[in-house]
Amino acid sequence: MRRDELAGSLRQPYTQQRGLGVEKIDKSGYENVWFVVPPKPPVAIVEKLDLVLVRDAIQAIQTRTSLSTADEIQKTLAYLLVRREAVSSSRMEGTWSTVDEVLSPAISSADRSATAAVRGYANALAHGVEAVQIAGLVATTPALLCKLHTHVMQKDPGFAGVAGRLRTPGQPGAIVQIGSFGRKEDSIYNPAPPHHVARCLDAVLGWMSDESVLEPGDAGMGLSLPVRMAVGHAHFEAVHPFNDGNGRIGRILWALQMVAAGKLPLYLSSYVETERAEYGEALQEAQKKLKYRRIIEFVCRSVIASSAEEGETQQALCDLPAEWLRRGKFRRGSSAERALTLLLRMPLLTIKAMANELEVSVQAASDGIRRLEKACVVRDRSGHGRRRVYAAEEVISVLARPFGADLDVVLEGARSVLTNSG
Repeated sequence: MRRDELAGSLRQPYTQQRGLGVEKIDKSGYENVWFVVPPKPPVAIVEKLDLVLVRDAIQAIQTRTSLSTADEIQKTLAYLLVRREAVSSSRMEGTWSTVDEVLSPAISSADRSATAAVRGYANALAHGVEAVQIAGLVATTPALLCKLHTHVMQKDPGFAGVAGRLRTPGQPGAIVQIGSFGRKEDSIYNPAPPHHVARCLDAVLGWMSDESVLEPGDAGMGLSLPVRMAVGHAHFEAVHPFNDGNGRIGRILWALQMVAAGKLPLYLSSYVETERAEYGEALQEAQKKLKYRRIIEFVCRSVIASSAEEGETQQALCDLPAEWLRRGKFRRGSSAERALTLLLRMPLLTIKAMANELEVSVQAASDGIRRLEKACVVRDRSGHGRRRVYAAEEVISVLARPFGADLDVVLEGARSVLTNSG
């Protein structure tokens, strides 16, 4: 990272009075490297924004279901979409798993794998949502973020640090450079030196929960929610409080900000993954130049596109039980008929799990599975006695599809798999 790439106020040496600037660290090999101490997030945006885009993003969030009024099917779909979000967000950081692996019957708690790490991300989201539902954004303290980081990173096989620990002077991994694959001087961005991390993180989290920022924005003035999401994200990533996993935690914060507004969260990682180059450039412009228009408009487009895509996903999933019922003509009240809604929540299940969920005998569940197989609703993925796993391939394909993929094509492919397996 070159110093002349930074905004004039950032390229000046850091002083406590200024509260921002560049600074070198006392470590061998870093003599020619400048690190950025970011300012506090702004309370106003002076750049000209696309107000129609911002308005549409605000509307997309405002029209979402309230957390307090969500029905069972909406909660079921939210459960599935959390898993999809976990896969997409983790994949952006090099932790590869799939939706069906994450939805498979739980693996050992001692397992350290990509799939366990992605499940940890989903658990982190659930933990964060619960905390924010109770206390609002004041719950997003450094301690909460450390707990979320522990969930996300402790089972990631590619993580060599200490999960849940902020970058701390003198500790391994305390010094971080982004995009440095050769000479240290050729990095893309150098986040805050470790001795500034705690203070800078407090500033970002304090800004996120500051009523003087929240109230005018929620009243349609000042910084609206999509704008706050974009600006806060840029500053959180500029601090880079952990030595790894910051992108995942930053995207969890998007969801928590929507929860604090009383809405079921909209997950943006699938869109961001698709538009990764634009996301990276917009983030750099905010961090290096302190120009926020590009990242704000990117987040607004992400909200709008993700809202539309989620609506299509939900409709496709909600239509499946009726389609399955027509396909199988199951007797009302039978295990097979009762399993049709269960398959939305558990698209991968065993006979034993089905028996437990429906509170029927293993024999009744087994008979129901056979009928579901015959109707091409599920197929046997494993073929190993009691451990057989049955998959509702249409559900999994809808969730696993690339962002914006044609649903008709996706469903046709899944139905072909089900038909050919019979």
